[in-house]
Amino acid sequence: MSPPPRPLRRPGPPPTQLHEFEAAGLLDGLSGADRSARMGVLNTLIEDGVSIDELRVASRDNRLAHLLLEHALSPKGRYGIDEISQKTGVTVEDARRWFRAIGRGASEDGTFYDDGDLDLARGLKQYRDLGLDESGIFAAARVLGRNLWTVADAADALLQERLEATRDHPEVALRYAVEVRRIADFEAQILAHLIATTLRHQLRSDAVGIARDSNLQVRGAQEIGVCFADLVGFTLLGEQVAPADLGRVAERLDGLATDLALPPVRLVKTIGDAVMIVSPDPNALAYTALDLVQAARAEGLPPLRAGIAWGTAVPSAGDWFGRPVNMASRVVAVAPSHEVVVTGEFYDELDTDAFWGEPAGSHRLKGIDAPQDLFGIGRRSVA
Repeated sequence: MSPPPRPLRRPGPPPTQLHEFEAAGLLDGLSGADRSARMGVLNTLIEDGVSIDELRVASRDNRLAHLLLEHALSPKGRYGIDEISQKTGVTVEDARRWFRAIGRGASEDGTFYDDGDLDLARGLKQYRDLGLDESGIFAAARVLGRNLWTVADAADALLQERLEATRDHPEVALRYAVEVRRIADFEAQILAHLIATTLRHQLRSDAVGIARDSNLQVRGAQEIGVCFADLVGFTLLGEQVAPADLGRVAERLDGLATDLALPPVRLVKTIGDAVMIVSPDPNALAYTALDLVQAARAEGLPPLRAGIAWGTAVPSAGDWFGRPVNMASRVVAVAPSHEVVVTGEFYDELDTDAFWGEPAGSHRLKGIDAPQDLFGIGRRSVA
């Protein structure tokens, strides 16, 4: 790892400051390396603007470790909301509305914002310059903001236990402060990469669909069935159980899908509380989807539902792009718990001697122009 931008541990405080530390009882009972390390922590916090009184209270409440991490991870504000507005061309009111939508929070006064916030506000300006729908921009920001808090909560749970173990030893937390700051920066890079990659995937799927509708040939394109299966109520469950328990539920779904997706069916990926499986054989895919819903129920997992679509898609780097991918992801959103719902195109491909089907209504699916006639399917009993 690269070293931190500046050393957090100093050789020692000035004599006057050392006397203040001693007088406040901040070095009581410490000697040798422990005393030197504690002075490094105190010196770091003093330079970050923490007062001796604040240090005394934090030490008394065994919160020096927390205080150190708070200061290590909290960037110093450089701009007020008016400066953000002036530098980006976004009105003050719109900047506040944008920050609130994305979950950043909006300060009425003071230099609360940093360069990252400046980039966030510029992002709103860039979206507008692209001519994107205003309500859609803010709706997408709110979705991102809600999910970012979920990601942050999961990461926080990983750190809490370790942080609690350092309550009485803030000099140990000093090392965590440096590492956690790096972790935060690294996870920000990962998140940006994943969002960009996922968006490129969706745009490519749209492009494949447009090419098909225009009778254009796309290399590697083939007819295939795509199934998404997700756990109903997974988001609500995340508010009721620990992140580790939630993770085990998702892992169990992944394990079931891996066990059941036998050739010519293939598990493509797991996306949080959902799995994506594909097959050029519609009957094999339908069997697998029905088996997966039944297995999840037998395992005591939250209710599983599945949506399947059929059409032209293109494989690339282990993933698939095209209209049936987008369609299946929309169909599963309207499927009832414990059921498999398919599009009319997929239903037409099924062997009706092996499967029964019943109309599930006509639905307007997000991002799909025409209403779609959907069907619930099941396995016929063997005579």
